[in-house]
Amino acid sequence: MRKELVRTKQTLSEEKTQEILRDGVYGVLALNGDDGYLYSVPLSYVLYDGGIYFHGSPRGYKHDCFARTKKTSFSVVGQSEVVPKLRANNYKSVTVWGTLKPVTDLNEKLEALLAMADKYSKGVEDNEEEIQHSLQYVFMMKLVPECITGKEADEEVRRTGKLG
Repeated sequence: MRKELVRTKQTLSEEKTQEILRDGVYGVLALNGDDGYLYSVPLSYVLYDGGIYFHGSPRGYKHDCFARTKKTSFSVVGQSEVVPKLRANNYKSVTVWGTLKPVTDLNEKLEALLAMADKYSKGVEDNEEEIQHSLQYVFMMKLVPECITGKEADEEVRRTGKLG
């Protein structure tokens, strides 16, 4: 798969790594595109029950790419701010490596969609109605993590930058 981080002092704690995954608004997923090209696509997601869930249309280019991708990586940036005087970026990010699996069980799909609605549209009255309406046709994939790493800017950038 891959080696551990070279700059181990920049490794985020598991707690902070999980926080970034839980609270992130979107991430970028690497998929197998056409003609040997990679297709990296920004996606909404939810971390739920040990997996990372994505949803979308059951047809189209993204769906086709999902269908031909088994092993992948997914990245979420939790913070990013340029520190001009250091020519650097004060960042925190997470990368997940794992296997994509289609979600075919309706109960698992329902639970993941409810978790996604809770993350992105909490308090919207017709969330459950909309989910029930789309449950049969919405396409859903689960990323089963095999390795998760969190990384942040080096100490000087963190000390000099505005973000913590």
